[in-house]
Amino acid sequence: MKPLRICLVSKEYPPEGSGGIANYVHLLAHGLVEEGHDVTVIAGPADNGSMTPSNSTAPHAPELHRVENCRLALPPPIRRKARGIWRELERSWAVDRKIARLEHEQGPFDVVEMPNWGAEGLCYSFHQRAPLVIRLSTPLAQVSLLKEGRADRMGLRLACFLEAVPARRAAHIIANSRFIAQYCTNLYGVEKTRPEVIPLGIPVPISPPVERQAKEGKVTVLYVGRLEKRKGIDRLLHAIPQVIRETPFCKFVIAGDDIGEAPQGKSYRDYFESFASAAARESTTFLGYVEERELSKLYADCDIFAAPSQSESFGLIYLEAMAHAKPVVAFHTGGVPEVVANDETGILVELDNISALVHALVRLIQDKELRQKMGRCGYERVRKSFPAKRMVAETVACYRRVISGESKANAYGLR
Repeated sequence: MKPLRICLVSKEYPPEGSGGIANYVHLLAHGLVEEGHDVTVIAGPADNGSMTPSNSTAPHAPELHRVENCRLALPPPIRRKARGIWRELERSWAVDRKIARLEHEQGPFDVVEMPNWGAEGLCYSFHQRAPLVIRLSTPLAQVSLLKEGRADRMGLRLACFLEAVPARRAAHIIANSRFIAQYCTNLYGVEKTRPEVIPLGIPVPISPPVERQAKEGKVTVLYVGRLEKRKGIDRLLHAIPQVIRETPFCKFVIAGDDIGEAPQGKSYRDYFESFASAAARESTTFLGYVEERELSKLYADCDIFAAPSQSESFGLIYLEAMAHAKPVVAFHTGGVPEVVANDETGILVELDNISALVHALVRLIQDKELRQKMGRCGYERVRKSFPAKRMVAETVACYRRVISGESKANAYGLR
């Protein structure tokens, strides 16, 4: 069949940006190129501010363009009050203009895909030159529930309203889990039949990873993710001292950007040290931000993966841990149960129940055979149900239906 010309949009994109959306767009883009499609990625500025297009010589690399927000005129008092929302609008306009320039210079796209997060597709949705596909992940409304401060929450609610517009106008909607499909159809006011569930996927080793031998008799528990309340880092940190008291032969490794959202504006490391015992502090290492290429070694070197997120539409990090044959401990919330099979590939506990979290961690720390059994089951689950090639194939099939007009949604989502 004829290769497609595809445009993918993500505010963050590796290696300069990380996070769930950035990582799945990176995996999807490379997988699409590997299948012979012409893929362009539009992302935000690199950390060094570079806007230079990237035509990587690496195999199966898409064409990458980074764009800065277009500054829109607005009276300073209004700009200050609506600063966050206005940045999203400026980003949306910049993306729309960049797509138009690329179409003028290189020819039209067959399909354009954007995430719901931040309403990046807002401007483009009003004059779609190619069908717009919105892929649903955690919306701003869920984040707003965990944010403190009335002004911030009001701004996030307004941003959520703007997210709904491109979702309603899109030619098609993809959801990465059944949970987020149902949540967003209610939130955005779209038909329940519109979202098509396509689970995320990752590359899987051909054979299971070699089982790790604990160094110095220490069982290692790994956390990966931003250090923010939504990711449950506060719950995990409060569980650590209790776990160390019961199983002093373990240690915790915390990998992720500490963005200073702990109480009193502290870093989570400082917050942890303010209440943790000396033994807990000595057994816990904060690595800070870790490059994607270094994460594989962290997964390989751990025995248990723990990420008790309070809000996940899917949870790509759980797939990454399971692909390394590691048992997972997490909260039973959102789309997590669609990824982690409870008591089979890990242990899911009641949301915000720190005692249950401690019990699950202690159980796995003390039982090597259970860790290994769950790890092997996790690897097989990823290999059979969540390979990257399946995500790519199902996405391409979806694109072709949208382009041919066979999508359940009306053309260009207009009703």
